[in-house]
Amino acid sequence: MNPYLLKNVIDELNALFIGAIVSKVHQPDERTIVLKLFNGAKGAYLLISTHPQFSSLHITEDDFENPQTPKRFCAYLRSRITNGRVTAFRVLTGQRIALIELKKRIDGTEDVFTLVAELTGKSANIILVDSVDGSGVVLDSLRYFKPDESLRPVMPGLTFTPLPMTSLSSVGELPDKDPAISWNGFASALYSGALHIETDGAFKRRLGRVLSDTKKRLNRKAANLNADKIKAVEEAGYARFGDMLIRNLSQMKKGGKEVSLDDWTKAPPEKVKITLDPKYSPRENAERYFKMAKKAKTALEIISSRSAETEREIGYVDELTYEWETVGSRDDLKELEATLINEGYMKRATPALSKNRGVTGDKRAEPVRRLASSEGFELLCGKSGVGNDLIVRRLAVPEDIWLHAHGVPGSHVLIKTAGRAKQMTMKTITESAAVAAYYSQARGANKVEVIYTEARNVKKPKGARPGMVIVSEYKTLVVKPCKGADD
Repeated sequence: MNPYLLKNVIDELNALFIGAIVSKVHQPDERTIVLKLFNGAKGAYLLISTHPQFSSLHITEDDFENPQTPKRFCAYLRSRITNGRVTAFRVLTGQRIALIELKKRIDGTEDVFTLVAELTGKSANIILVDSVDGSGVVLDSLRYFKPDESLRPVMPGLTFTPLPMTSLSSVGELPDKDPAISWNGFASALYSGALHIETDGAFKRRLGRVLSDTKKRLNRKAANLNADKIKAVEEAGYARFGDMLIRNLSQMKKGGKEVSLDDWTKAPPEKVKITLDPKYSPRENAERYFKMAKKAKTALEIISSRSAETEREIGYVDELTYEWETVGSRDDLKELEATLINEGYMKRATPALSKNRGVTGDKRAEPVRRLASSEGFELLCGKSGVGNDLIVRRLAVPEDIWLHAHGVPGSHVLIKTAGRAKQMTMKTITESAAVAAYYSQARGANKVEVIYTEARNVKKPKGARPGMVIVSEYKTLVVKPCKGADD
């Protein structure tokens, strides 16, 4: 962080938050600490980032995920400085090092601390020291540097050694600042965009892991069901053994472990060995085989139903995975996360740090893309399962034309005929099909098969997951994927 900018940020913090209470401590990721400051009139979140390229300290209004289990350093800070009072914000002249001095009264004793924020690129660190004059002992730090690994070790219990002074000239210039914007606001605008790219990447990877793990679990479930089906099919044939035993009761006595009988369902008849339980009579063994066959037939019905449901769910997860691959913004990621939570694929995260708990109302990005054909027809393209549902259930009228890449996950596309269906030519349908191909998992193919039909033929079954539909009749055409033109 630029030392000149850091000094101005610190000056503002001194004017606003001397005497403020540290009411909460969060660590949204391995490089960032966020302190909630409350000065009796208002609260604010102070972000300290040790990102190697974008280390910074400033008030933030950004939205960060709060892990359910606090990381080591966060847990320690909570135990030591929560409810502590800020007595000073300081910056070492010409340096990228800020000091936050705190006092906390516990059982009549006043403890003092300094939270040292070293915003120095690759070596950036946050260190809690047990004094306010810079000569204390390290209580804990975000990063550890062991004595045998660093000329300047940082470990709990070691004496705190300040970083050596560096030249101000080694730091880059700042862009121009609008006088109407505070220094904290300027710093937030300067660094948060870059940090959000990093945060969004981690957020997306986390959702990707959830989808990958879910797909693996469903594949294991499908494999287990298939194994159960093979076993049930075999056991359903045990009724034949029961029939053979009943026809040959006169030839058998209780106590046998196996019998060899003619199977007259084969031509010519074949000898079949049937295992018996010697505890039961031949008739009772036959009845046991009939019961196993009946139970197996019932199980087959259940297995078939569960297998079909599992295959549908795998298809749905494939749709979500395609959505994840093509997601375009943080709002889209949050919408996908909400879907995964609602479907039970992941647990709801602890509420975000800031008051901006998500984008709602008019600020939420529309879940459909709006495009136009060369003949002037409006095209709607779903961005997600929610957007696909919106197209099918609310935006489509019976005469509109619905399109989808055949047999692969992708967006629902709708041609709004707007009473001009008779004026529409195959040119618009072909262009729209190309859009459906582009916004599908088959985007990279040279040719993609796309189905299309009137919207009256597309129905969402009761209880079906977002974006899942049944198409009663359709036509197909093969097109080259094309993004299409904005409306």
